[in-house]
Amino acid sequence: MEHLNSIDKALLLYTMTSGLGDYIVMGDLMHKVETLVPGSSCLMAHRGNPHVDLWPYDNPSERFFDVYKPCQLSRLIRKLRRARKEGFTVFGLQMAPGSIQGFFFHLFLKRLKALDFIVDFNLINADIITSPRGDYILDLHLNQISDLFKMTVPEHYFGLKLPVQSDELSDVKRPIDKFVVGIHPWSRRGDLSSFVWPFEKWVDIINFLATRNVDKITIFGKDSKFDMFKKMLINSVSWPLDIVNYECSNSVIDLIKTLQSLDLLISVNTSVIHIGYALGLDMLVLSGPSLCMWMPKGENIRYVFDEDAKFPGGDKFSLHSGFPRVERIRCDQVIEALSKFI
Repeated sequence: MEHLNSIDKALLLYTMTSGLGDYIVMGDLMHKVETLVPGSSCLMAHRGNPHVDLWPYDNPSERFFDVYKPCQLSRLIRKLRRARKEGFTVFGLQMAPGSIQGFFFHLFLKRLKALDFIVDFNLINADIITSPRGDYILDLHLNQISDLFKMTVPEHYFGLKLPVQSDELSDVKRPIDKFVVGIHPWSRRGDLSSFVWPFEKWVDIINFLATRNVDKITIFGKDSKFDMFKKMLINSVSWPLDIVNYECSNSVIDLIKTLQSLDLLISVNTSVIHIGYALGLDMLVLSGPSLCMWMPKGENIRYVFDEDAKFPGGDKFSLHSGFPRVERIRCDQVIEALSKFI
């Protein structure tokens, strides 16, 4: 095998799925890899991700390719083949370590002579195997780059940065004299009970917050049940309602602007916690079936888990009671965890 240190030009093709958190992490990774590896370029194959147009650095249509659309897949294949003719060594890497789907996608590209090496954290049939190192998905990938190209990644690269730019975001300031708590009850997998905390429990937590030294509670996000939640809350409280603010996020920029205005975020484990992590927010996260690698770590982040689970998380929905479920997390667990912040 050609020694990687002798490679002058590397093209790294990553894969990712359709979530906002997927784009936030992998978009930041792509930008960082190109600054770390001389002569490198990154492309992304995705599955209908609607957020790739947020890419601020150049034309996203030349970076991101929806493999569910035959014309974009065909254009990606032609671009990879052309890159190989121009002297690039093309590596196929994937967001999720050990993904069989990702491996076969890259194998398909290799058979079409659009790829040189399949790289994976642990699949034995990959051309290059890099041992997984790190607790968070961005850390895993940066350490993989370190192993692949025999280089040291500067420590500050491990801090997530938002691959989003907007003049609107620079104007948002947190109120200096107020303590603002954000509540984000929604999950992209809201149709699965194991990823959702019941509205009634959220109301109990909001009632608790209203008795503490909290100046403002912001209920935010985008979900089909937003109005239902608002009506339930209005009908369930006795304290002054002006302490609660409702912000329905009509865009990702709206979502980020709301997060910028918070002192503390309370949410289920979903895309907003990656944004909150990038913004350095204090966060309390209710975690269910999600794998540990999707969870950013830090002294300002506290997780609450399903204490009745017998098995580790696996990102999947299962009716078996042994797997973690957000819905089983108790209110007293959340209130106890809140003692770190308020």
